[in-house]
Amino acid sequence: MNQKVYQSLSDIVPVVTAHNFGEKFVFLSQHDTQTLLTQFAYSKLMPGEDVEQHLHPTMEECFYFISGEGEFIIADKTFTIKPSTFFRVPANMNHALKIKGTEPLTFVYFGIATQ
Repeated sequence: MNQKVYQSLSDIVPVVTAHNFGEKFVFLSQHDTQTLLTQFAYSKLMPGEDVEQHLHPTMEECFYFISGEGEFIIADKTFTIKPSTFFRVPANMNHALKIKGTEPLTFVYFGIATQ
């Protein structure tokens, strides 16, 4: 287990998201903690890098949007994304993300294992 207690965004090398586009800066992963946290990261998606509908059978996700605009579809309901909005996606629930406008969508998120 890694004993990270401090991390600066400028020190993190970005990686491609699990959805194969955009970039994420991982502050903590499941290998850094003995908790049920799967990942805590900062992410940036550019216009056109929409996240298709998917689900995580054993992980709940929480998102806090910093900049940009879009739509977050959770189950069959569409929500507006704007700066300072928070969303929780329960495990095993379909969700998708669509970017609106010309600005990048930036956010922090974390996943929590449910099993």
